[in-house]
Amino acid sequence: MSADFSEMENAENNKAKTVAAGSNFNTALVASGIAKIILEANLTIPKVLLNAAQQNDPDEIASSEWEWSYSTTAQGNSYGVRLTAATNSNSDVNWKFYVTNSAVNPPLSNALFFEGNSDFNATSGSWIYYDLSTGDDVSMITWTKSENSASIDFEVTSGRNDNLGDTIKYNFDGTTKTLVYLDASSGEETTISFNTETKVGFIIAPNYNSGTKACWNENLENTACPN
Repeated sequence: MSADFSEMENAENNKAKTVAAGSNFNTALVASGIAKIILEANLTIPKVLLNAAQQNDPDEIASSEWEWSYSTTAQGNSYGVRLTAATNSNSDVNWKFYVTNSAVNPPLSNALFFEGNSDFNATSGSWIYYDLSTGDDVSMITWTKSENSASIDFEVTSGRNDNLGDTIKYNFDGTTKTLVYLDASSGEETTISFNTETKVGFIIAPNYNSGTKACWNENLENTACPN
């Protein structure tokens, strides 16, 4: 699962070979790129770990519960990771990922880094991330996907970086990709919409175009927005 903005990126690259895209599209492209980085940071680690787990045989540690683990020592310090998977009668899997690192202060011993659920086909699920030093949850992300659609909801649940309550919502209905970012501290939203077939779209952002809707056409050029 990923937040895919490749159509916007490809459209911009193709446009650069002829005439530069307009400011409306370029502003939306930059904003969507920042959102993609945030979403991917919260999706990549579980995806990599789960893919790696599928390539290795786990140890069955209890009924319907399995574990993948790795540990090592270096310069007198201990390091380790542990991934567990528990299935239930609802045909989904509960995942937990733990970290051990004696080199940090305070040392980490089987500290929970993230946990979540996914169905057996990985078409839906959720992850909760934790602060390794405090154990407090810091962010939550949920997703669903099918052959032609996808949605991702991300929320900051910690105030450690003054982003408590900020959300990013990504949706793809098979044709149009929509991104909505909420700055919880101000209550302001940024919305980006891009039609993957026609290439037309718009951005509404509080710090751009006086907060009013700004559109582009199939050539990525600034254009008047339809009523």
